[in-house]
Amino acid sequence: MVDSNKESETAEASQDTQKSILVYGSDECSHCVNFKKKLDSAGYTYTFYDVDKDQSYADQMLLKLQQVGFRGNISLPVVVLEDDIKVGASFDEIESLL
Repeated sequence: MVDSNKESETAEASQDTQKSILVYGSDECSHCVNFKKKLDSAGYTYTFYDVDKDQSYADQMLLKLQQVGFRGNISLPVVVLEDDIKVGASFDEIESLL
């Protein structure tokens, strides 16, 4: 028999220790939309900034990429996990870091 209280406590504990997730993307980007759906389904808390709707978010994203020396092509979503930045991140890649 599975103790649902222990499962619930474990889920709550993992949410309490979850790394900060910041997602730069676009609601027009199918990869970004699917990425957000997977985060939602998995119960992760995150902040999403639409770089197409607000230039200040695009500028913020570019500054973060510049600060870490990123020089390649930018693919969305760009995900910031505390001090780690992933460009064109997949859900599986991000989940493995959480």
